[in-house]
Amino acid sequence: MDVRKAHPGDRMAIEALCDMAQYKLPQMWRWEEHLDAESFVVVENGRAVEGAIFAWADGSPVAWVRTAALNHGLDMNAWLDLSLPLVLAALRRSGASTLAWMDYGGWIGGHLERRGFRPLTDVVTLSKFDRNLPALGSCGADVRPALDADIPAAAVVDRAAFTAPWWHSEDTMRRRAAVAAYFAVAALAGEVVGYAEGELRLPVAHLNRIAVHPARQGRGVGAALLRDALRAFWRQGAGYVTLNTQSDNVYSRRLYRRFGFEATGDFATVWELEV
Repeated sequence: MDVRKAHPGDRMAIEALCDMAQYKLPQMWRWEEHLDAESFVVVENGRAVEGAIFAWADGSPVAWVRTAALNHGLDMNAWLDLSLPLVLAALRRSGASTLAWMDYGGWIGGHLERRGFRPLTDVVTLSKFDRNLPALGSCGADVRPALDADIPAAAVVDRAAFTAPWWHSEDTMRRRAAVAAYFAVAALAGEVVGYAEGELRLPVAHLNRIAVHPARQGRGVGAALLRDALRAFWRQGAGYVTLNTQSDNVYSRRLYRRFGFEATGDFATVWELEV
C-alpha cells in the first residue's frame, strides 16, 4: 500500500469510495473543493484508492476531519498509521494547533484513543415532532432573513458565542447562506446580535446553528430565533425538526427542552489531538 497527497484527478475514486465504504463520515462538507490541499491524504493499493482522510481548519486553530472513508478490505490500523502522520504534518505547517474528529457510530474512537486523542464532548441529537410553541415575551430584536452584508457581523457573533473548535469562517457562512433553507439574523438597534441557519430535506428540517452574542444572551434572542426558524421550516413543509448540541451545553438544552425537543438517543463523541 502507498500513501500520498490527494489531487483533483482522485475525485471520482473518492466519490466511489465514500459511496461504498462501510466506515465513513457523513458527507457534510464539500471536500471536492479541497483536493489540492496538503491535508487531504489517500491510501492506494495498486492504483485503487482504498482510504481517504481530509482535515481542514476553516479559519480556526482547530482542524476537523471533514472526510474519512476506507474500503472494507483495508485494515483500519494500517490506514491510520499511513495517513495520520501526513495529515498532522500538513496541519502543523498550516498553523493548526488541534485536530478534532467527530466519531459518528463509534467505529473509530478506540483507534483514536490509542493514538493519543482525548474525548472532548458528546454531541447529541434532539428532535421535535409537534408544532407547539411556548409563549414568548418581546426581546426587542428584529429577526429577519440574513443579507450578504450581515455575514461579517454574524461571524463575529459566532466567534464570541462558541469556542474555537466550533467556529465557522465567513467563507463557510456565505456558502451556507447560499444553499440553506433558512438563514436569519437577530438585530437590536440595527446591530446583529444573533443568527440561525438550517437545511431542509423533506420531511425533516435540521437546524445547523443558532448563536447569540454572549453580551446579549439571557434576553430571549435565542428563543426568538428558534421560534422563527421553526415557523419557517413548517411553512416549507417540514414534518419534524432535528438539531445537534453538546451534551454539556446546559443553557442550550434548557432552551430546546422548553420548545419541546427531545433526545433521540443518537450521539457522536468528539475526539481531539494536539497537533
